[in-house]
Amino acid sequence: MQRQKEASRFYTGVIPPIPQHGTIFHTSGSHKASAIFLDEELVITSGLIFSDNESLNQTVADATKNSSIVELGTELKEIFDLDFRVVRKQENVLQQQAARAYHIVHSHRVRECMETVLEGLHVCIGGDMKPVRLYAPLYASIVILSTNLAKCVSWNHIKTVIDRLRPTGSTGPKLLDEVVTVSTPFGDESFFNTLNVGHISNIFGDHECLMLLDTHLSSGCQGGAVYNRNMKLQGILIGSTFTHRNENVSFPLAISMEEIVGVALNQRNLCQSLPMALPVQAFRSVCMIDSQGCWGTGCAFELNGKRYIISCSHVLATDNITCVFNDQKTMHPKLIYKNPIFDSAYDIALMEATFEEAQSSNWFCQLANYIPRIGQRLYAVGFPVLKSLARGINFKPSIIPGRVTKYSEGLLFTDCSIQCGQSGGPIFDENGLLVAIAVSNFKSSVDNLIYNCHNMCVPVKDIYSTLERYSITRDKTSLDGLQADWNVRCKWKLKPPVILNKL
Repeated sequence: MQRQKEASRFYTGVIPPIPQHGTIFHTSGSHKASAIFLDEELVITSGLIFSDNESLNQTVADATKNSSIVELGTELKEIFDLDFRVVRKQENVLQQQAARAYHIVHSHRVRECMETVLEGLHVCIGGDMKPVRLYAPLYASIVILSTNLAKCVSWNHIKTVIDRLRPTGSTGPKLLDEVVTVSTPFGDESFFNTLNVGHISNIFGDHECLMLLDTHLSSGCQGGAVYNRNMKLQGILIGSTFTHRNENVSFPLAISMEEIVGVALNQRNLCQSLPMALPVQAFRSVCMIDSQGCWGTGCAFELNGKRYIISCSHVLATDNITCVFNDQKTMHPKLIYKNPIFDSAYDIALMEATFEEAQSSNWFCQLANYIPRIGQRLYAVGFPVLKSLARGINFKPSIIPGRVTKYSEGLLFTDCSIQCGQSGGPIFDENGLLVAIAVSNFKSSVDNLIYNCHNMCVPVKDIYSTLERYSITRDKTSLDGLQADWNVRCKWKLKPPVILNKL
């Protein structure tokens, strides 16, 4: 009951009057972004406000190469002289006013992350798909403006205002924190100050400078706000949708407020992100699987004293398999079973840890021998889109909450935001039990788009008896039960069910 009251209080929260929110653009450009008012005059937004101008992109890149704080009035007159306009709501009416940019706060940690860890992502700029790394300086920059054109804003005044945003105590972001984003989708005032509720699914980069959210955002969100459940500012949005290998991906990114404050004040807050609510052993059981260039996610589990790794057949190109776990530990399991019929249910591969590797590890979760109910809370864990999040000290699997949306024998549907790279990844319940294996999401034949929140998973309950039988008998022929019957295979191919016509 207490949890229900807290959730109710959170989801019915309102936009705080200070800081206010709005949209921003400059009259010589065509791009609109979201913005946050820090007080009645100071405004902040993302450096992506300059993304439609190649010259300004290069100007910002050069100016921030060796500097974290750029004073525009003396160093970048080209930007200082731009005619900015900010739209905000006053007395329930949208009003436009002029603004001037005074400073840029630039995070070299975010810049490096956008150039390296997020290498491979592309973003739509002016109708063309461009590599994200080319715009890394803009993603890593926050622009500070003022609507009071009659008064020059000093850096000391800006630092005083920014200092109020410093995270204190235990208010720093942590995995699975509930968050509210406030932005204006598409930069269109018809969607002015839209709220989206979601969670922090990953925190990565040097000093944990970037947050990955599971909220459903769109272009124009850049410069919008990320709040925690107490409506304290946690970050500034810098991205939402990208493409990877010509497929659309949802990858909502935000710079943490701690990073912005730390750069602006040249100091770091001592509070650090706390561990997530998901049981640690379940989280440790997740691994990135690499099979000679083909990669995905896997999960280590224990059954009757035997220890295995489970994933999808389509993740394994060969039986030369490397599993990378937390703390840079690796395992080279023996392939026991791989569905011999490609693209047929169940898309399951089973591997066994060697005796030496299994003895010294604490990486193994437990299986859930039950059918999850509709609406039950679940957690998808894996490496969406980018293999780089599993490299060395950057080992950062994402945790995406969701719920069961449908169950039919042999097939579980969830609304977790699952994307490429999470194939074979675990779906846990709140107790850390392995409920299902993520296989695929839905790609529409109508618009050729991937819908990452409509995904299909293998329920562990429906293969539990087969796995248990093998763990006891060690008879590989018993694993033939991992090949689904005709009815289940039809469901996985989304063949329409029989409809009786009573007309």
